[in-house]
Amino acid sequence: MNITNSHRTLSQISFSLGFVGFVVGFLVGYGILVGDAQGRVNLLFLLMLFAFLPVVSLILSLAFILMGARKGLASWILELPLLPQRLSAEIVKLEVSGNRKTWLFYQTQLLTLSFAAGGLLVYLLLLVGSDISFVWRSTLLEATDLLPVLNVLALPWSFWPAAQPSLDLLLQTQDFRSGTQATDALALGLWWKYILAAQCAYNLLPRTVMLFVSRHRYLQALRVNTRATVISAEPGNPVLATDPDQALAPVVYSVTSPYILLDWANSPNFCHQHLGEVLGSPSNILAIEPLPLPSENEQSHQSTIVVLVKSWEPPLGELGDYLASLAAPSQKFVLPMDWNETDVKPVKDIHLREWRRFCNTLSGWQLLQLGGTP
Repeated sequence: MNITNSHRTLSQISFSLGFVGFVVGFLVGYGILVGDAQGRVNLLFLLMLFAFLPVVSLILSLAFILMGARKGLASWILELPLLPQRLSAEIVKLEVSGNRKTWLFYQTQLLTLSFAAGGLLVYLLLLVGSDISFVWRSTLLEATDLLPVLNVLALPWSFWPAAQPSLDLLLQTQDFRSGTQATDALALGLWWKYILAAQCAYNLLPRTVMLFVSRHRYLQALRVNTRATVISAEPGNPVLATDPDQALAPVVYSVTSPYILLDWANSPNFCHQHLGEVLGSPSNILAIEPLPLPSENEQSHQSTIVVLVKSWEPPLGELGDYLASLAAPSQKFVLPMDWNETDVKPVKDIHLREWRRFCNTLSGWQLLQLGGTP
């Protein structure tokens, strides 16, 4: 039942991303295709939107997956504080199960394909409901310079003669702001087939293929991790901590004074004042960048160290290495805090769970919060 609910929640996130991509693609396409005051659309801008940018983004997507990067367009969007807490929690669970990377790559392809579909739909609607006038303008390029480039771009649809460029068509549709050129009104609409073919060849079809590939990789990773979980749950096998609650460190709400405050977050003074009101004033506050390591003599006289971190930033390996180097204190705490310009705010549950999971991987470290109940 929990697995079914999790899949349903992830499907809601996928639908939301797809809807956002479709709407943005529709609006961006409309904004370009309505053209200038005379209704003229620059052919070079259309090729930039429907051919150049899709190819560049596709190359970047392949580079991300080949280099093992966890970031992508979908990841950046989902990191914005816009999702409800329930949906954000499911993304955290993906990190625990090891499926986050393949799922985010899948969502990036869904997002970009939806963007392409929105742009294609508004293009077709405007073709039917209005007369789009395609022209091109350039200070540096002549028609003879542009034709070889357009011919190379048209190679994927060489089987469609009506969608091929020609020198005569380029000469007839070149536009000058002075307005002295004579253009054939019928010729201005002949580029629609070329632009349609470019959208399909460089945007819609590659993204469709990438969507199927990324979906296959995600489902394959999901099956592998699910099989490992089932095997580990059989009698005689240790149970894997696939449930995030099984890997969360407990939360404590008090410390033994005096304590040293290591401010990894470079927090404002009102955070220190609030901390002093709740826990008592620290015996020393050490700044960051780089964080100084307390001397062995200082550590031996202090039994407690509190490391203040930004709750909304994910734990980094650099922080883990630094905490591992603090071996002397008998009590060691990580304190995630959240604040705005003037006040300290409650830590969001999704962020608290991630820091609890981080503390659970560290020997001798506990998660500290300022008052409240677990």
